[in-house]
Amino acid sequence: MAYRISKKYKPLWDATTRYTIVTGGRGSGKSYALACAMLDSTYDDEFNILYTRWNLTSAEVSIIPEFVEKMDIGDCRNAFYVRRRDVQNRATGGRIWFRGIQQSSKNQIAKLKSLNRLKTWVLDEAQELMSEATFDTIDQSIREKDAENRVILVLNPADISHWIYRRFFVEPGVPYDFNGTKGNVTYIHTTWEDNKSNLSQSFIDIAEELREKNPDKYEHLYGGKWLVRKEGLIYKDWQEIPEDEYPDGLPQWWGNDWGYGGDPDALVRMCYDPVTGTLYLKEICYQTGLLPRDIAARIIQDGEQLVHHYETKRDENGELLRGEDGEPLKFPVYYSPGLCEVYCDPARPDSIAELRKIYGISASGGVNRSKSERVAWLQGFQVRYVGAHIKSEVEAYSWKPNKDDESIFTDEPQDGNDHAMDATNYGAFTHLHRMGISNQMH
Repeated sequence: MAYRISKKYKPLWDATTRYTIVTGGRGSGKSYALACAMLDSTYDDEFNILYTRWNLTSAEVSIIPEFVEKMDIGDCRNAFYVRRRDVQNRATGGRIWFRGIQQSSKNQIAKLKSLNRLKTWVLDEAQELMSEATFDTIDQSIREKDAENRVILVLNPADISHWIYRRFFVEPGVPYDFNGTKGNVTYIHTTWEDNKSNLSQSFIDIAEELREKNPDKYEHLYGGKWLVRKEGLIYKDWQEIPEDEYPDGLPQWWGNDWGYGGDPDALVRMCYDPVTGTLYLKEICYQTGLLPRDIAARIIQDGEQLVHHYETKRDENGELLRGEDGEPLKFPVYYSPGLCEVYCDPARPDSIAELRKIYGISASGGVNRSKSERVAWLQGFQVRYVGAHIKSEVEAYSWKPNKDDESIFTDEPQDGNDHAMDATNYGAFTHLHRMGISNQMH
């Protein structure tokens, strides 16, 4: 079938990666291209496609008419059986099942997993699925060995606190507007300008007017750029700095938040400048699959590059070694394992003991009373940081909104994309309290 679709959507027909991420703003033609590609896919074989939205209660009213429209455009209506909750290719028997995820919870997920001979899962309006665990559950059920398995996410980007942004953009280091393949993921990003020939002049005028009046809002709504929310952000004033502005000459210590499987281990080095009252942070590690011995290696390797202090030395006669100017020579002493103070999530005392007893690192559990207190206490500091994952977390780290009114925020931080934040507050709160250092609010 022939369609008037941007060439950028071609991977919907021929991508060989498991995952395809389709992003874009209003008027970019994502849903249109997706429906056309999935109808064409039913001609390939007898395997089935699961098409879901978070909330899809009446497919025969809300979504199936969209697919019938594409059949009419492609003059292939007679090639399909059209039912209340699916369409089926008459020639191959391949079906597209339309289902909602929200309807029920675990029972509904079980029903989705029970659908047989699935080759593709489409998650349309994927920004509405807030549970990464739910995504993983359905994802793992797409495993038909005799077909090319695909998972396609189609979405208007939400704000950067969303798990999709972290998982598919931050962690692999992919820009929001990337078109191409990285690893096992194909990315498609379009805007209304890629679909201009299919849009009315009035739509174009509205988009152009917003671009002129409110560029940031335009980039989010029409440009498909992930939103950085200011409302409810916890650390609004933290600033990213170049690596060469991090002051290695001050006393250093580390904070560590344990990870392994789904969560990364976050290791952050930090120091405090008492003259300016500034806390400095440097990302050292942010990686999954690491054991305590791996963390120990990272700490030791990082410390070996840092000068702890300088000392003088004496010759065999007990005389101070001096330079040509007659002044005593000073030699650097680097951070040995015993000089590396590391404050860890205390939930893993066995791992802390391993750092201390086997590798000689001065590791201890960080203060673990009220997380809200630790987080709020850090708001009283001027903070400068180095690290891409610290940046992504700072830009998304928010107080939980009130469940009855999302314009009002509680004093409880949202859990999720906060591993570097936890490493920081374990290290900073514990060490600075021990040093008797107060923040700007006390």
